Amino acid sequence: MLWYTLAYKGWLETRFRLLFSLAFGASYCIAVHSIKVPSGPAFGKPILGAAIMMTIAASVFSIMLSGAGIATQPSFQATKGLHGSTLFTLSLPVSRFRLLAVRASLGWLELAGAIAATCCAMWFLFPPLRATATPEEMIKYAVVLIICGSGLYAIPVLLATFLDDQWRMQGSGIAFGALWWLSNHTPLPTSANIFRAMGEGSPLIAHAMPWTAMAFSLELAAILFFAALKVVQTREY
Repeated sequence: MLWYTLAYKGWLETRFRLLFSLAFGASYCIAVHSIKVPSGPAFGKPILGAAIMMTIAASVFSIMLSGAGIATQPSFQATKGLHGSTLFTLSLPVSRFRLLAVRASLGWLELAGAIAATCCAMWFLFPPLRATATPEEMIKYAVVLIICGSGLYAIPVLLATFLDDQWRMQGSGIAFGALWWLSNHTPLPTSANIFRAMGEGSPLIAHAMPWTAMAFSLELAAILFFAALKVVQTREY
């Protein structure tokens, strides 16, 4: 019963964020559909452009759907301080690990659903993509986006444990930009470049799975999640 209560509270707080994310993904798909380019395997630049747009969309989804740690927030508002029901949430007879795990898991499921829906719409609405990528490759690409997006998703999850919601969103954007810069302008191994795995190194372009980048993303997500857990266990709310 408590699991259901926690999940339902999290759903009430993130459902409009999910709706916004789906609307954002739909606007991307409509914009791509309006681009008139000849279809065929020789037109690689439009496919790379679509992959870059999907990378941006996955980043936005990660910020929007990461919730607010265990600090309850209004469903679609960026506020300062603690929301009125936060103390009620913390008073529930469950561990803070369970609180964080349920809320982060719910947001991750919403992230995966938003990415999958956007990939599906993109494949149907963008003829060059249908011409160069099979449905199997598009499914693989969605998996890559979800797994690599998990590493990005864990960043705002961590920031949510000690920042107000509006600062979490801004800080997440800065962190994503810093991670992109480090991945592309420092001698870090290509295998650790999450953004490349979602773009030019993705199954849509390279026609191969970026396993090392996916493994790195999962490791990063695990490290950041346990860092978030340590914060919520020690922080005074």
